Amino acid sequence: MIAAQVLEDDQDRFAIGTVPDPEPGPGDVLVRVEAAGLAPGAFNLLRAGRVPILPTIFGHEVAGVAVAVGAGADPAWVGRRVRMHPLLGCGRCEYCVSDREMMCSAHSMIGHTVFGPDAMPLYRRYHDGGLAELVVVPQTHLDDLPDAVSFDLGAKVHDVANAVRALKLAALPPAATLVVTAATGTMGTATACLAPEFGVARVIVTGRSEERLEAVRALDPERIATVVIADTDTAGSVVGRVRAIAPQGAHAVIDYYPEGDGLAKLFGALRLGGRIVTMGMLPRPLSIPLIALSVSCTTVVGTRGCTRADALDALRVMARDPDRYARLITHRFPLIEANAARALLTDRSEPLWMAVVNPRAA
Repeated sequence: MIAAQVLEDDQDRFAIGTVPDPEPGPGDVLVRVEAAGLAPGAFNLLRAGRVPILPTIFGHEVAGVAVAVGAGADPAWVGRRVRMHPLLGCGRCEYCVSDREMMCSAHSMIGHTVFGPDAMPLYRRYHDGGLAELVVVPQTHLDDLPDAVSFDLGAKVHDVANAVRALKLAALPPAATLVVTAATGTMGTATACLAPEFGVARVIVTGRSEERLEAVRALDPERIATVVIADTDTAGSVVGRVRAIAPQGAHAVIDYYPEGDGLAKLFGALRLGGRIVTMGMLPRPLSIPLIALSVSCTTVVGTRGCTRADALDALRVMARDPDRYARLITHRFPLIEANAARALLTDRSEPLWMAVVNPRAA
């Protein structure tokens, strides 16, 4: 088959070429990949030396058709449209049985990397992902893809599920006002699109580019307002612009900032008892005095991703209105152009929300 591999001696580019077809083992299903998602997080981990097996095939977001099964797997999978759930874990610990499987000590992701200290046995078997014509998946990690959901959209369920997780953790009341930071990327746009499902009446999206924010506002112009935050802005000026839209303040901020102090500048835009949900992986300290959290009764919740339950919720939502979510896919690439896709995700030289690779496209 054709695959885009990451090689140990040249990690800055995919090596695109022929590799042996994978063989499904016991309990496995072989899936013909119709669409695979691309996300910059894997490249960040690769640069940090956090990918333990090379060569490997990235691609933790997969949709396709099951074409064969291994010993002990259900042959009824063959011929079905499916999406792959990439989270691997023990399935038995306190985290796995309480909708928190990303905290399992055996947590890793197919086509991605290892997160838990006990993850290598499963990851070693399933480290190759979907940037290829075929991928092997445990049958326990397949979900049927509804007919209404395209393969391209099915490949992006995981990203939408991450936004579902953040919105659940925001614990929003009916008719809430929500601020979404870094709103011109994958997670920001997914969250803005999903907001009505969680009873949000007003979404205030923030970012650095007025033009790119206006494109996000067009997703739901009656509900979404924009606030540009420049590096030179003070906290007072940012709070003033948000409160001009929502005088009583926001019920929650869902934060995807990977850098900068934008979240700290937004703290005063929260109403009393508000909530901050952060998934941006900001490496610097957050400059909010603890006394301010106490006085304002603010809750801060961190999360690094979704669970299987979140993914199934996302799939149900997308199936009800696939056209709404299909708009989030702005870029499609054939597999032979995977390096062009990788470059675009890295430099963001043009607006990009979600990108997919289609291995069977010319």
